[in-house]
Amino acid sequence: MRRPRLHFRIGAGGVLLLAALCFILTLDELVALLLACAVHEAGHIAAIRLTGGRVRELTIGAAGAVIERSESRSRLAETVCAASGPVAGAIYALAASALGRALVSDMLATSAGMSLVLSAFNSLPVLPLDGGRVLECVTGRRAAAVCSLAAASLVLLTGIILAASDYGIALLIAGAVLMVQQAGV
Repeated sequence: MRRPRLHFRIGAGGVLLLAALCFILTLDELVALLLACAVHEAGHIAAIRLTGGRVRELTIGAAGAVIERSESRSRLAETVCAASGPVAGAIYALAASALGRALVSDMLATSAGMSLVLSAFNSLPVLPLDGGRVLECVTGRRAAAVCSLAAASLVLLTGIILAASDYGIALLIAGAVLMVQQAGV
């Protein structure tokens, strides 16, 4: 029996995202981020396969990676699949940090930090993030949508406060994007 192949696509938004990252980051930082993202998505793909699902396509777009897959067989399977990316990222962060110290590798240390931030951010209870998907499995769509709007508002407010205090605009942009996404939830 032949296994179906995973289709991989990079959309126009993904090309723009990668170009922007190449402009903003050093080569070591870009490699560190791509490693962290690859581990995160590999965690999702492994969980999908382990719960009996099938991955059809992985698309890189302006908002990051999107996995198209078969329907989950249960709420538990969906919860496991949603949580697996941040869990894999956190485990990778610990391993990359230890290995980075042992090998005196700034790139691995940077990747560990990026993976930890990516895992924490994706664990927020905001749809369509992984934490929002877990919350939706546990509480249902309506309660998750209300919590998602409140959490996205808090991210935006924190981003405004940090930007006004000269700590950068990254969280402000993330909060704005999450708020826009709530319109589609």
